[in-house]
Amino acid sequence: MDKLRKAGLMLWNYKELMVLVVMLLILIYRVYSVLTYTSATDWKRTMPPKSQLPEEAEYRQEMGLPGTPPQRPLMDMPAVYVAFYERNPFWYHSGQTTQQSNTDVTAEDLNIELLDIQDAGGKARARLRTSRTTKWYSQNEQFEEFELTQINVEEQTVVVFSERYDKPFTLRKR
Repeated sequence: MDKLRKAGLMLWNYKELMVLVVMLLILIYRVYSVLTYTSATDWKRTMPPKSQLPEEAEYRQEMGLPGTPPQRPLMDMPAVYVAFYERNPFWYHSGQTTQQSNTDVTAEDLNIELLDIQDAGGKARARLRTSRTTKWYSQNEQFEEFELTQINVEEQTVVVFSERYDKPFTLRKR
C-alpha cells in the first residue's frame, strides 16, 4: 500500500514534466513529417472552376445540377384573394358589423375634418383632424380606419376611403 501511495505522489509531483515530454514528442513528430515530405505525383489534378455554367442539359446533369424549374402556374382567379389585400382584418373596428345602408352615412358622420391642404415641393398634403389626432397626410396614406385616396388642391377637397363603410367620402375645407 505504501508503494502505491509513493507512486501516486511521484506521478502527481511530475505531472507537468510528463505533459511537457508528451508535447515535445508530438512536436518532434510534426517537424519530422514536414521535413520528410514526399510529393505525391499520383494525385489527380483538379481544374479551376469555370465562370459560367454549361448550357447543355447533359453536362448540367453530369455535374449534378438540377434541371430548369417548372413554369409557375398562372393566376387565373385573382378576385378570390381581393379581400386579403384590400381590407385589413386587424383594424380596430373588426368586431363591428358594416352598415348595410351606406346611403344614410355622410362625410360629417365619419368624425373626420379637413383643416388645410398645401402643396409641399410638388407633393400635395392634407391636414386632417380625427377623433384621435390632427396630422398631415400624403396621398394613398392609411390612418386609423381611413385611407386618403385623392387630394385636389384647386377645389380644396380630399377623397377619403372608409374601411368601416367600404366606400369613399369627399371632404371639403371649411
